[in-house]
Amino acid sequence: MKRIILYIVLSVHILTSSCSMLDLEPTTSWTGENFPKEEAHLNALLNAGYERLQAALQLNFLFYGEMRADVFYNNAFNVNVDKVISNRLEYSMNIANWSNFYLIVKQANVLLKFTPELLADQKITQDVADNLMGQAYALRAYAYFYMVRIWGDVPLVIEPYLTNEDLDEKRREPVANVFKQIHADLEEASRLIPSSSTVRTKMTKTAVLAIDAHAYAWEHNYQKVIERTEQIVNNGSYSLAALYSPAISVNDKDFKARVQATEYAEIFNKGQSKESIFELAFSIGDGDDNQYLSSYLSSNFPYLRPNPKYADSFDDADWRAVIIHERASSGLYKTTKFTIGFSYTVDTRNIVLMRLADIYLLRAEAFANLGDSDDDRKKAMALVNKIRARAGGPDFEIPEADYLNRELYPTDYFKNLILEERKFELSYEGHRWFDLVRCGKVIEVLKENVGIDLNPLAILWPVHIEEIRRGNGIEQNEYYK
Repeated sequence: MKRIILYIVLSVHILTSSCSMLDLEPTTSWTGENFPKEEAHLNALLNAGYERLQAALQLNFLFYGEMRADVFYNNAFNVNVDKVISNRLEYSMNIANWSNFYLIVKQANVLLKFTPELLADQKITQDVADNLMGQAYALRAYAYFYMVRIWGDVPLVIEPYLTNEDLDEKRREPVANVFKQIHADLEEASRLIPSSSTVRTKMTKTAVLAIDAHAYAWEHNYQKVIERTEQIVNNGSYSLAALYSPAISVNDKDFKARVQATEYAEIFNKGQSKESIFELAFSIGDGDDNQYLSSYLSSNFPYLRPNPKYADSFDDADWRAVIIHERASSGLYKTTKFTIGFSYTVDTRNIVLMRLADIYLLRAEAFANLGDSDDDRKKAMALVNKIRARAGGPDFEIPEADYLNRELYPTDYFKNLILEERKFELSYEGHRWFDLVRCGKVIEVLKENVGIDLNPLAILWPVHIEEIRRGNGIEQNEYYK
């Protein structure tokens, strides 16, 4: 994403400063002199919103979505990493601060405020206004979806603060109300964003549907999940990237190299794959990169290494394991998913946050939770087996006679099979923790796999202490009081 020197319209303090969500007041009030006046100013607002999303998630997608689960162990004695991995969170940790997400919200709110005014003044066309506002709604919804999964109740800010008189006390809004706003924003985004847009680094109609599907899954509204995901899987602009091929043999001397050169590997190492739905864009040429992700995952001495029990759970016939991690002669694993062929001098990698395989498996989860009829199971496993066949060929599929046998596959075991397939398919991509929480398995899995007795109240993150000290009515999550 190209870094932009923002036009003064952004009023630096209102859009970029503060370590607190509610520190929204500008240094000076907005006036007619610094309102957005042309399309370029609105584009700057939108691009800054994407840049804020990049800042919020470029490494934190691991902190929030993987590191608290059963995936990694702390390999470098980093104190904050160790606290997250061991689920000993503290309210003074920077990662507990939600301000980066509210900076996204700020950008979206200002864009939604002024775009209709420029349209009314005929400074932009209706198509331009629709596209800008649609993406702004989507960015705001996505920020709130992350926040509500991390902190639970959060302040709901849907209007920009332009003067001190606009300020009021914002307490934390119940989760149900936040989800209502998320769905409303996504409905507007879907209505406004043009269907022709398929740029993987921008919010498209498909990205909006994917966020909405995940939001409904979090609420366990599985019928809505099926409705949303149906539109995605039937969209011809997206398809599964190739991995398994009968032309490649495990006995080939160059087996590893050939597998790591497949379309599947390119999802994470080349960017904007046909399978990708939304990804954070990074570019050395534009001055923004995520090269330090290599330090965390795949350097000679990375901060994070895959837990052996986790990495060893992959089947020998699963070609995904050849791409996502490797085991050294010492027996230690190292994550390689995002750094195949990586060079510090010329390289950076996008971060794929949503892709088609995720949607296939989320849809399968919805079918499995609608009921336990043979038809439900067949629909779910048709999707799961597409992913498994891609990973290891037709022999890697689960036969119908097996998964329809309730003695071999009781209901809970069948649901867990889909959860485990998400683990294998989406490893290290920022989904595992959220999947475990959504499916009600996090306490069980942490106890069994890494020996952590997690208090149910500790599933949520603490609110940063500075937010509590402001005295604006923000209460701490119960476990951290």
